[in-house]
This record gives sequence, C-alpha cells and structure tokens, in this order.
Amino acid sequence: MRVGNNARWLNENSRDWWNEIYRPGRRYDIVVFFKAMDAACQTEAARLRSRGTRVVFDANVNYYEIWGEYNIEGTQPTPTQQQDAVAMTREADHVVADSSYIAEVARRHNPQVTCIPDNLDINLFRRLKPHVPVGNVRIAWSGVAKKADHLLMIREALAGLRGAELVLVSDEKPAVLPELGGLIPTRFVRYSDTAYARVLQGCDIIISPKRLINAYEMGHTEYKITLGMAVGLPAVASPQPSYVEAISYAGGGLLVETSEQWRAALQGLIDDAGLRQDMGERAARTVRERYATSVTGAAYLQVLRGLLR
Repeated sequence: MRVGNNARWLNENSRDWWNEIYRPGRRYDIVVFFKAMDAACQTEAARLRSRGTRVVFDANVNYYEIWGEYNIEGTQPTPTQQQDAVAMTREADHVVADSSYIAEVARRHNPQVTCIPDNLDINLFRRLKPHVPVGNVRIAWSGVAKKADHLLMIREALAGLRGAELVLVSDEKPAVLPELGGLIPTRFVRYSDTAYARVLQGCDIIISPKRLINAYEMGHTEYKITLGMAVGLPAVASPQPSYVEAISYAGGGLLVETSEQWRAALQGLIDDAGLRQDMGERAARTVRERYATSVTGAAYLQVLRGLLR
C-alpha cells in the first residue's frame, strides 16, 4: 500500500519522473529506503550520497522511542532497531514520516522531515455505504490478529450494546475471538483488500480502541479507521494522535476514552441512522481530501522535486 500505491501514482501522473524497485549498480537521482535501515542499508545510503544521489528514509514505524508497556508481541523495538532508525535518519537527505507523531520524533535527528500519511486506493474503497435503520448494526474492526487484544479494553461497552454485531477482519482468527463472542455476537472474516472492501459495504461503524501506553501505539497511523471512513462509515476510536487528526478534520466520527464513553458513542450511532449517514459522509470526504493516493502521491512528488532543486 505505502510503496505500491504511491509509486504507481507517480509513474502515471508525472511525465518527467520514473520510479522502479532499486537495482544496485544503476544510477539514480533519488533512492527511497522504505523502513530499510540496517547496517547494509546505512552503508549503501552513504555510498549513494557520496556519488551525488539523494537519499530519502521513509519512517513508518516508531523505532525511535522505547517507552511504556508493550503487551503485544513484536511491537517493542529492539535497541538495534532504535540505533538503526536514528542512524538512517541522520544519514538521509530527507525523511518522510507516516504520522505527525513520528515526524516530531524524527526531527530530533534530522530537521528535513515531511509527514505523508498512509494512503488508500479510493478506486477499490469507493462505494459509499447508505445508512438506513436496520435491526442489527454491524461494527467493523480490522487489523493483525494479535492486535485484536485491544478490543478487550472496551469489553464492558461491547457487552452493554443493544442491536449490534461485531465483525472482525484479520489475517487469522484472533485468540480473543471466543471471549469477544461471549460479549457480543461476533463474526470473523479473513482479510484481503477485495474481501474487506466488500465486507465494509455490509457494515455500519468502524472502530479502533487502543491502549495508548507505549511509543509504538502513539506513533501508529490512522489506516485502521480510514478504510472504513472511505466508504462512509463513521469512526469511533481512542484519542491516538493520528485518529484525532482524521476524525477532527471534518467530524467523521467520535473520539472516546472511558468504557462509558465507548458505550454511549456506539449505542448513539446504533440507534440513529441519520447520525451515521451524516458522520459517514464527513468521513468519506476526509479520506478523499487527506488520505487518497492522489493526495499522498502529489505530496511525495513535491518532496522529491524539492530534493533536486
């Protein structure tokens, strides 16, 4: 998504630019390292810069900071990853961060930083959901299976809902699926881009609760909610920085913290199709204006042009 969508947009919309997967030995004006930062990458970046090639580091995970409680396996950076991220950031001519939080952290090591958020293909996620009163409102959540653990933080809110079903879309059945199923009717769907686009048409609300207790979660992007927002689903989410930006832009959802706030926000949307329709339209506009590939691709092109001035 982050590489392919932007790369295709650049090739299709700029006559004087062409990009391809890196081939060692070829001459390039600019090389972008997407989350590639180990010792070999640092050596190659230094070699390229010595020959006049501009180097961009795309930082789309917060490897810079290690603080807080990491209760989901694989999310805590290692000291080596932290050192590599800092070294690659300092080596680069420019850094592109996928969240404003990461951008701020990266600027401690390199002042040349631009925030370009994750994007989505609105040609795939294009059909807007019409909201009408229904007997069973479907609440969508999507992500890597192990991250469904975040849903347990709102277990009381989910258990107290009337007229709702939870739809989990993931790479595999989450370990918490049985527990969630005991709180609210829950259905699992295996993830693919096309399958998720279809599933969202049958859903009514997109959610993403997060335990904001470590640097990884604070630096995460808005992608979990913008896929649903793209097709007109109102978002209900924790006040993680990227979620705050996405929802606050046009009022395409609700930001909540406590269990009671979660229950009230979800039940209010469940009971009011008109409210879902209004917020859903605002959500779709937000994605078209801030997160569509055409927007992020143009932002990337501006960064690349600036490096060769």
